[in-house]
Amino acid sequence: MKVSIITEGFENTGYGHITRCISLYQAFMDRNIYPALYINGDEKSKSFLSNVNYELIDWLTHPAQLIKKIINSDIVIIDSYNAGKEFYENISRFTKILLMIDDFIRIDYPPGIVLNGSINAELLPYPKKSNIEYLLGTKYIPIRKAFWEITNRKYKSELESILITFGGQDIRNLTIPVLNAITDYNPELKISVVFGNKDGNKYSELKSKYPNAEFYYSINEYEMKELMINCDLAISAAGQTLYELAATGTPTIAIAVAENQKNNINEWHKAGFILEPIFYNDINCIKKIIEQLNKLKSIRLRKKLGNNGKIKVDGKGSKKVVNHLIEKYCEEEGFYLRKAIDIDSEPVFNLSNDPAVRQQSINKNPITWEEHLQWFNSRINDKNYLFLLAFDKDDKFIGQIRFQIEEESAIVSISITKEFRGKGLSKKIIKAACSKLFNERNIKLIVAYILPDNHASINGFKSAGFTQIGEENINDEKYLKFVLKRD
Repeated sequence: MKVSIITEGFENTGYGHITRCISLYQAFMDRNIYPALYINGDEKSKSFLSNVNYELIDWLTHPAQLIKKIINSDIVIIDSYNAGKEFYENISRFTKILLMIDDFIRIDYPPGIVLNGSINAELLPYPKKSNIEYLLGTKYIPIRKAFWEITNRKYKSELESILITFGGQDIRNLTIPVLNAITDYNPELKISVVFGNKDGNKYSELKSKYPNAEFYYSINEYEMKELMINCDLAISAAGQTLYELAATGTPTIAIAVAENQKNNINEWHKAGFILEPIFYNDINCIKKIIEQLNKLKSIRLRKKLGNNGKIKVDGKGSKKVVNHLIEKYCEEEGFYLRKAIDIDSEPVFNLSNDPAVRQQSINKNPITWEEHLQWFNSRINDKNYLFLLAFDKDDKFIGQIRFQIEEESAIVSISITKEFRGKGLSKKIIKAACSKLFNERNIKLIVAYILPDNHASINGFKSAGFTQIGEENINDEKYLKFVLKRD
């Protein structure tokens, strides 16, 4: 399955789009599918992209460059505030399923799936169209893998520790004023300060000035989760971070730092997760933070806010979205294909040793585990071999299809598990896999060798467009030779 994710992130606008796209990337990886991420971003965006298959590309200015990379994608995801309707319409021509992430009914979207995981998004007046499906509300909010599983939170009777975070980029420079205000309010409070991806050296002198504070720079999602869980209260911007704070049940004082956060903060207030909304340009912003801090000395109030957050965000949004996309794809195809990886060794071994499979193979002897491991590891790492596995929407193993590539031709073989035989999947898998091979490699001819009595396989390859051109003897046994030529 080819999945392409398109998004953006800059220092002056923040990196929230990137972090939620990474959460979807992680959910695909959880299903052993490895997407490609195309980011219109700056150099600082790279700090969010460790262990991610990504490419920085100005796809807004040079869409043709992007098209070359995403063509023949099975699923494309777009998360942007800058792309126009024409861009979405153009991308939709090159994919089977298009997912468009939205926050405020930004444009009139083309046919596909619109995802808005914002708080109470299901109440927004989205137009009802037969060719658009909507995934709305916090049950679908994509948040990072670290927040998929959260242990029960313990609330302390006294307010002892505070987390201050204004996202990957503190665009309103609120961190230091808030830190000063909290220190003046109560010098005994333990404070954790996250500066996003700003240069930590710039703040090295702060430790001596604020002895009760710990400073963190460009921390990963697991470190951020621990800071949230271990603090009694957070002070945060009102963007993507609020959903992670809600998932951890962290009582929060939220400040809207951008126009597009106003609806977010108002809806979280209605949901009972935060007290009165605060806006960065309010002359009394700092004063209101301290007023709320006083109120949140109450453990009862903190528990109430934290529990309301957890009710709204269970942390599973990314997985729900990806599961839905794969189910949607399988509704039409009946299966999906992905490349074989090391964890697939055992099911492939069991299928390969199925007596029915061995009977139709060139080598009919049973395969030992040691032989299989050596063969399997060499094949999945061989650039001249395309090894694909087919699964249903619930990740049940359907079968394997393999291509041995020799210059401009390839030899194909396929085997289906007993559970899925006789369901008409073989011809579909052959067609899809051959199409993938033609699209990805400079292959002009695909060859299949089939025993004359293997009628099911003969019918499957014929239905997939293969033509018999003769016979060949292999290991003193006659095989029918079928070929499929590139259109």
